Amino acid sequence: MINAKKILVIRYRFLGDTILTVPFLRNLRRAQPNAKIDMLVGPVSGLVLEGCPYVDEFIEFDTTRFHKYDRGSGKKKSYFSYLLELRKRKYDTVFVLKRSLSSAFLGFAIGAKVRAGYATEGRSLLLTHPVKWNTAIHEVDSVQSVLEAVGIPAPDKHLEAWISEKETASVLSKVKDLRSYKTKMLIHAAAAHPDKTYPLALWAEVIKALNSEFGATPFFTGDHADRGTYEELERLSGVKSVNMAGELTVRESMALYKEMDLAVCVDSGPAHLACAVGVPTVTLFGPTDPNRWRPLGPLTQAVFDETLECRPCHYKKTCDDRRQCLTELSPAKVIEASRQFLNNRRPAIS
Repeated sequence: MINAKKILVIRYRFLGDTILTVPFLRNLRRAQPNAKIDMLVGPVSGLVLEGCPYVDEFIEFDTTRFHKYDRGSGKKKSYFSYLLELRKRKYDTVFVLKRSLSSAFLGFAIGAKVRAGYATEGRSLLLTHPVKWNTAIHEVDSVQSVLEAVGIPAPDKHLEAWISEKETASVLSKVKDLRSYKTKMLIHAAAAHPDKTYPLALWAEVIKALNSEFGATPFFTGDHADRGTYEELERLSGVKSVNMAGELTVRESMALYKEMDLAVCVDSGPAHLACAVGVPTVTLFGPTDPNRWRPLGPLTQAVFDETLECRPCHYKKTCDDRRQCLTELSPAKVIEASRQFLNNRRPAIS
């Protein structure tokens, strides 16, 4: 096992990918209790780890405005400015959890003697401990394998998130009478990749059924650009909803999720965040693999059409419109998975 004094973990961009590093960070801290552990994170995605006791300092990595869900608000910095800044910190160990060539070069260029990461994109020469990227296992297990490459055991892999009283109070002030609703369910229908989306007409069937049976009120969050989508979903379902898209910060969204009785989401970051705060989570999968990307925990269920031999196709699809993958995924399957959780949380309306 390594004996590190100053460690840098590189994992910037994407909410789901970032929250999935929590088991890695916990096992790393357990094995290296006296080391200084810093983490390079995205300006938005890094917020999901706020309050994490396993990291000493989060360093915001903001070099691009390419991804609309992970842009900083200030002036972006150059890649080389980070290289120079990090080099001054004299890290002896770097874990490169990003799979890009630029992230591996960053770990190499800052002078760390131990550099562990995935052997993808020709990066092996930049790493002292290259790890084969195994896409047949869950992403948490994949990330843990980078720890194991340097002799650090990874005995557990449950997710965690840390919500402050201030964040909860902020949500309660923005969502009036939040705790008076009979049954609260997060519905997250938006995704960065269009092939992950589920038709609004089918979402409406799910919402109507769960509202009728459990009195469940839909709650919507996300980017302001998603607000119109949820207004249309409320119209289609005919169920009065609480649309907070564009109204909450990432941290406030997580605080809201913790108040939910159920989360029903497409394969996206909010599904993992809901799971991390302890909410029963149903996740809809189309072209992506639930064995690799499902929210990880005892109160989660992945819903997909297991009869299709063509899935998961990882976007290398043979169809033109996901006709058999998501557009025809039966709402009954989603409703039944949700019902199993809600029956244990709230009595049905008689």
